Amino acid sequence: MGVSTTQAIYALVPETDVAIRDGRRFSLSNEPWLRLETRFSGNRFLEIAYRASLLDDPVRPILRFVTDSGPVDRILPGPVAGAGVWRGAAPKGIRAILISPTNRPGRFEFQIESVKPVGLLEMLADVWRRKPKKLWSFFIPTLFGFVAEAENALDWASNSEPLDNFESWRAPRERAFDRDGLDAPRFPWPTGPLFAIIVHGDETGADALSRTIDSARGQIYERWRLIVVTGSAALRERFESSADRKILFARPDDAGEAVLQDADFVAFLRAGDELAPQALACFAEETARAPQARLLYADEIVRTDVGDRPTFKPNWSPVFEAARPYLGRCVFWGNSLRRAPDRLGDCVPPALDAASTALRSHEVAHLRRWLMSRDDDETVAAVAQAPSVASSAPSVSIILLTRDRPDILGPCIDSVLQRSTHPSFELIVVDNGSSRDDTQRILDSAAKDERVRIVKRPGPFNFAALNNDAARSASGETLVFLNNDTVVVSGDWLEQLARQAVDPAAGAVGALLLFPDGRVQHAGVVVGLGQDAGHFGALAPPDAPSWLDRVRHLHETSAVTAACMAVERRKFEAVGGFDTVNLPIEFNDTDLCLRLAERGWTSRYVPTVRLIHLESATRGNAMFRPMSVYAKERDYFRRRWRSVIRDDPFYHPALSLYARHPALW
Repeated sequence: MGVSTTQAIYALVPETDVAIRDGRRFSLSNEPWLRLETRFSGNRFLEIAYRASLLDDPVRPILRFVTDSGPVDRILPGPVAGAGVWRGAAPKGIRAILISPTNRPGRFEFQIESVKPVGLLEMLADVWRRKPKKLWSFFIPTLFGFVAEAENALDWASNSEPLDNFESWRAPRERAFDRDGLDAPRFPWPTGPLFAIIVHGDETGADALSRTIDSARGQIYERWRLIVVTGSAALRERFESSADRKILFARPDDAGEAVLQDADFVAFLRAGDELAPQALACFAEETARAPQARLLYADEIVRTDVGDRPTFKPNWSPVFEAARPYLGRCVFWGNSLRRAPDRLGDCVPPALDAASTALRSHEVAHLRRWLMSRDDDETVAAVAQAPSVASSAPSVSIILLTRDRPDILGPCIDSVLQRSTHPSFELIVVDNGSSRDDTQRILDSAAKDERVRIVKRPGPFNFAALNNDAARSASGETLVFLNNDTVVVSGDWLEQLARQAVDPAAGAVGALLLFPDGRVQHAGVVVGLGQDAGHFGALAPPDAPSWLDRVRHLHETSAVTAACMAVERRKFEAVGGFDTVNLPIEFNDTDLCLRLAERGWTSRYVPTVRLIHLESATRGNAMFRPMSVYAKERDYFRRRWRSVIRDDPFYHPALSLYARHPALW
């Protein structure tokens, strides 16, 4: 049942792990719950609009319908602009509606702005406007009684908005800073950090410099200092007359110690960069929540000829930052990271790159809101990635499961044995009950190669157990799990994967997998995509524009697929291998990556390692698979990893969980 149109009160009362102190809400855990108090009627679809404080992290809320048959969870869009809007199906038999608005202890503010029913025709009209061909994905499952599948198709068709529509998407969601309401300070701002902003200027950019200065003067938070570095006497005369003691002027040859020695954080902006009024307030609040942070950065809006565009960034990704710098200019560097420059004219962020990429995740805070606007004038330097080939590459054991399908098994084994340049690897082929003579001929032929070992393991297919069993008998320092429907393209694939896998910070390491037609099949996994996990960036050419150009660069990712996955043996054993009990077939690769991450080992994607992947050729291509298939594994995965599903650290809460390419939600 849905929400009555006549009900206008949307009270939220504590359900679990929420305390009220001095009229303010405090979370007591990483998953507090509020109960929405309102009346219900019989609507199938709902639209819920909600708002969070601009001082809070805009994590995706979890909406929980408590029904007669159990809880039903939905992940909602992150309120990045201030408010969020969700449309979706309401299950039958609703007894209560709960919402978890934050994922960390401490004070938070959250409101329900509206709840209204949505008719089926309105939902379908929305799909027609966005993706008319997707209507068949709703009607056909409905015709055959697959209600859950039909509703899932509606989610994929309607819960995304093109990035080109950013301005129209932002307009109904953006909220002004409300210092006396939701955005009231959490701590006494007069005791907060001092922010120093360095900006270089000359006479040709006087108007742009004026915009930057005005944005500093408009800050809600008052502990800041802006240092204009210029050799122009006319520019100094124009702006020094303002008698604003927070705005200082310095020459390029001046030493930085005098103006930076008492600053806690310093930023390096260009004339024309404009901080949002709440920018420094948000940064200050984050330093109170994370006093160990030595580097702060936020998202930006880029002003282009065709309108504003957002630059959503992942959480701290030092490997990606080294491969393709993504931090941008809305960055404040902590005093402990820098030394006051001898010349202010030389004070530029590249001098801090080496220090920043060595930081640990708890020392870096990412504010997932756009806190600065800038012109489209930033170029990303191409960073040459050193090849990971070494004369003493770690030894590798490749584990390949198969059951018949000689048409794909033969090319796979041939590509491994003939194209791999690694000097020391073994190939363990686990035969899970093949019965065809031509399959046996392929295995017998492969076994003549001293690098190959055939292991017979008939019986029910349990991907996790079969791989774990083979791993116990493997001899390599690095384990590479490989599907039998893959073909090696990169000769040095094992060297590259193994070198990354034995890095002390690395967890599982994955490759760029391509469909036979050249489109991307896998370039890293986003946990939460489709409310479970999925391949972000799939179905496009590998050189097509992508989010921060990540498909073409080495980067951290929450998970990679076991169709081609390298893991250092000691790390694999430390987490107990694949989960054979709860996840025998589905989600076990993503689960392994997340358990590695719990131990501090982060997964990586290596674009220079390429393989062709037919995807699920042995067990069948699931273009339409009823949601009842592997439902038990899906339910376990959602319960076990709900915190990551709602907030993949290497994705962004403004990006849709129902699009394989960058889209708003």
